[in-house]
Amino acid sequence: MSTAADILILSNGPGELTTWVRPVLEAIRSQNSDRHKDLRISLILSPCPHATGKEVEIGRSLLGINRVQGSQHFWKFLLLGKTAQNWDWREKGLVLFLGGDQAFTPIIARRLGYQSIVYGEWDIRWWRWVDQFAVMKPEIISRIPDLYASKCTVIGDLMADVTSSPHPGGNQALLAATATSDGTYCSASGLENG
Repeated sequence: MSTAADILILSNGPGELTTWVRPVLEAIRSQNSDRHKDLRISLILSPCPHATGKEVEIGRSLLGINRVQGSQHFWKFLLLGKTAQNWDWREKGLVLFLGGDQAFTPIIARRLGYQSIVYGEWDIRWWRWVDQFAVMKPEIISRIPDLYASKCTVIGDLMADVTSSPHPGGNQALLAATATSDGTYCSASGLENG
């Protein structure tokens, strides 16, 4: 049985790339160093009003990113499922939301047949269709229907200094642990297979 898996990170602007994607990517890679050849990480950028035009360049500079698609190709990917370079997708994978519109996550995850995780800094949406949420504060969970609260794990502020996190290895490491386990995700309650 193959352990090859894709992690597709959805993000948008320069702030999210440097404060969320970079540290989470480093944590994913460090926690999966023994299977780095089996884990392919792609970054797809969505349009952002704060974009500088350098997001693809920033994405390509991030250690561990295997491929990057710019925001100018996002709508075609969202609507038709085709990347500009006609990327292939592995059988198992995960869509990880780290910026942009949360609605894109379940749409893309369903199309690819992957699990989904949304990081919610201030709020979360699409509870019924997203598999797992990593949230900054418990208050976020208190604002959603009880039926979906079990999908949520409080991981804290991804922008906070790793050394100030109450979690070993920082909040980024906790999200990485949530995001990676045999190409699916691991929730607080244990391994969830997709």
